[in-house]
Amino acid sequence: MNNALSHDFDRRAAVYEDHAPVQREAAAWLAEWLPEKIEDPALEAGAGTGLFTRYLVGRTEQLRATDISPRMVRTGRDTLPDARWSVADAIHPPTSHAYRWIFSCSLIQWLTDPAAVFRIWHRAAAPGARLLCGWFVRGTLAEFFDVCPEAAPFAWRDAGEWRDILQEAGWATKRSECRTYTKQHPQAAAMLRAVHNAGAVIPRRLGTGRLRQALRQYDRAHRGENGVTANFEFLRLEALRS
Repeated sequence: MNNALSHDFDRRAAVYEDHAPVQREAAAWLAEWLPEKIEDPALEAGAGTGLFTRYLVGRTEQLRATDISPRMVRTGRDTLPDARWSVADAIHPPTSHAYRWIFSCSLIQWLTDPAAVFRIWHRAAAPGARLLCGWFVRGTLAEFFDVCPEAAPFAWRDAGEWRDILQEAGWATKRSECRTYTKQHPQAAAMLRAVHNAGAVIPRRLGTGRLRQALRQYDRAHRGENGVTANFEFLRLEALRS
């Protein structure tokens, strides 16, 4: 994924989809807002291995699917050759076209400077272009970050804060909606392992002793008959280039 903090997506490319059930469900939910026909040309940023790309191919003939991870791009190209794949950071998208649509799924929360990226996408888009994106927002893994706030790899924002950032970058939100995805794990350590297997990693500044303490607190606070609960808050949003 692009312009990211605390991730290991490139190394996990071959097994990413095996460990990304939440991202898969979120991609399907975001795809519900796709039109039958996408105006060309279209750009997807942070395409990864193609969890969302598969909903785009067939609706457009000029889809540029990009990701900063070369291994993710190779995997996506092998699976979905109808898209035009390339290695590119979200902040440096291919600019050979003025895009009519820009897409991303499960990327934006990782951006170190999302406002700058939204401005760059605004410049890369044609007048009246549409932005359709989905990403994880405040409330995601809140059970873990409540007991270990220093593990958060970035500052979480809520949906209102994200809409403000988009507006300042020249994008007018047309509709937005949040959905919570809940997953159960035998214990907190299994939850953290699942997140790690999908490519996210705990910052190096967090010591082993502190991490174990946090996992014990997590287990005590959130373990029930079916294990521990982990919630993921996902925002889908469509905006118009103003």
